[in-house]
Amino acid sequence: MNAKVHELNAYKRLPLPVVSARGCHLVLSDGREVLDLYGGHCVNTLGAGDERLGAVIAKQWQTLSFATNLLDHPARQEFLRAFALNAPALSDADAAWEVFCSNSGAEANENAIKLALAATKRQRVIAFSGAFHGRTAAAAALTDNAALAFPHAPFEVVRLPWNQPEAVLAAVDERTGAVLLEPYQSLAGVTEPGAEFLRALRSSCDRTGAMLVFDEVQTGSGRLGQPWASQYLGVLPDIFTTAKGAAGGLPIGLTVVRAQHTKGLPGNLLGSTFGGGPVVLAAAAEVARRIAAPGFLANVRATSDALRKACLRGPVESVRGAGLLLGLVLKPEFTGAAVRNQLLAQGVLVGTSDDPRVLRLSPPLVLEPAAAKTLAYALESLEVRV
Repeated sequence: MNAKVHELNAYKRLPLPVVSARGCHLVLSDGREVLDLYGGHCVNTLGAGDERLGAVIAKQWQTLSFATNLLDHPARQEFLRAFALNAPALSDADAAWEVFCSNSGAEANENAIKLALAATKRQRVIAFSGAFHGRTAAAAALTDNAALAFPHAPFEVVRLPWNQPEAVLAAVDERTGAVLLEPYQSLAGVTEPGAEFLRALRSSCDRTGAMLVFDEVQTGSGRLGQPWASQYLGVLPDIFTTAKGAAGGLPIGLTVVRAQHTKGLPGNLLGSTFGGGPVVLAAAAEVARRIAAPGFLANVRATSDALRKACLRGPVESVRGAGLLLGLVLKPEFTGAAVRNQLLAQGVLVGTSDDPRVLRLSPPLVLEPAAAKTLAYALESLEVRV
């Protein structure tokens, strides 16, 4: 007799019978289409079923489907060339970034902290209220959610209030190994950083020798209308991470560190079985090339502008965020979950956040400005229904 197998009840799934997807639309079992303004948590950078990305993946699978990291292969070298197209500029002409490949944002963040603490030989990490960095041990210790925490943090964690430069200047000292933050806190409700806050972060790390680490798991790969948050915000970190949309739907984590910080570190400090596999790197190279292509990021910015204008109606009081990571702040009488459900009934999928009054938009980066009209009509239809 066969054993029974059930899925662990970990997700509160929406009643949405999705059977397929194409571009920025989900197709339901009854044939209806839903405009996907959530993009699989910032994953579907090029939209669903992108033919060029699919061809790259298929070709790589047929050429070299997998290889141990003990072997080099052309897909890795092509990825590095493509990634360099969008990498933040460094002031020193001889300086460089070094990249380590893993499988998820949590892994990328764990590796970033491991590198920072090894380089500084310190054991204190500063994180911020509202932060989300992952569910593994070190990432969960830095996440502002007690339900995710492990019994003991693997290092000392100091949590500061978000966007308060005075707190940063007082707390970052010679005992601090790393300061970790999301440039825009997505799950917290797309909370924005102030210019003075960012300056305090960079100057404090420069003064004390701590590493400034940007968690760009969601803000990276062109989502803000620039390849990376450092280019959008004008503040360069020592280390940055990304995942989510970096391979257009395949699992990847990237930890990117200034080469000057890895001198003297043991080569076996990091490792991964699947990280850096040829198929995923081929996909990530294609995503990087597309982001660098003329007009791609201009479309992100144009669509962002169109969505911002379209959103200011119905239940929405204001809009925050940048590029195609937007937070819709609702009027006091509305709640995010209720508006999300009503929008879904109108054929538009958006995300909620930890702030009950903030909805999130994180659509594929290929969404075009004209799609904003669909959202505007749906929001206007909800004003008397929610």
